[in-house]
Amino acid sequence: MQQRKTMTQALKKNAKVGSNVGSRKRIPSKMLDFVGVVERSKHAVVNIEVMQDRPRRNSTLPFPWDLIPDTQPQAMNIGTGFIFDNRGFILTNEHVIHGASKVMVQVLDRKQPIEAHVVGTKYEHDLAVLKIDMPRSVSAIKLGRSSDVKVGEWVLAVGNPLGLDHSVTVGIISAKERPMQIGDRSYPHLLQTDAAINRGNSGGPLINMRGEVIGINTAVSQSSQGIGFAIAIDVVREALQSILGKDYRELKKG
Repeated sequence: MQQRKTMTQALKKNAKVGSNVGSRKRIPSKMLDFVGVVERSKHAVVNIEVMQDRPRRNSTLPFPWDLIPDTQPQAMNIGTGFIFDNRGFILTNEHVIHGASKVMVQVLDRKQPIEAHVVGTKYEHDLAVLKIDMPRSVSAIKLGRSSDVKVGEWVLAVGNPLGLDHSVTVGIISAKERPMQIGDRSYPHLLQTDAAINRGNSGGPLINMRGEVIGINTAVSQSSQGIGFAIAIDVVREALQSILGKDYRELKKG
């Protein structure tokens, strides 16, 4: 009888320990509030359409040597950007707007696109800053610190892949400090993620579960799946100092 009582007490003790261990491993639901993060950030994410002047020949004249070039803007590229300052400043990739004669920005829930002004670019870092007249209903998204990012933490990529505006994908940080050379551009501190990044996602934000931008989605491996890359936001902060000048000091104050 005593032996059975002792065994019963031991089983209860083990069950209690097991329950405690399980509770420590369980991630609070509020830490994985993907819907909340998207709701707070979606209006700051914008679609970008790039127009380029392409010569068009006037075919109404009778002789080919009399053809007159007629320049007309044509849509040539699409991408993503995000509003990071309530004065209307937008971050995106330089390769998204490269060679543009006109840049149009589409804000969520707004029927007409807004023409953007190119404030400045950093070709070697593949960064560009645009500016628009800020709609009153839109708030900027906060820039985080990529130095605080941990491998394995959850992230969201929001963008305009293949023209499908405001698409959201989820993944984790797979690695940090990935160096990469693409053509004549050097990317020394890329974040690697398995969140799906496709054509049109370039320039969009990589967002942590606090709703902060920790990277700018930039590239994806064409030879495999689940390998995407984002420019670390700490690199972006350094570039913003030279692009924005005195406006960067106002950004820091804000």
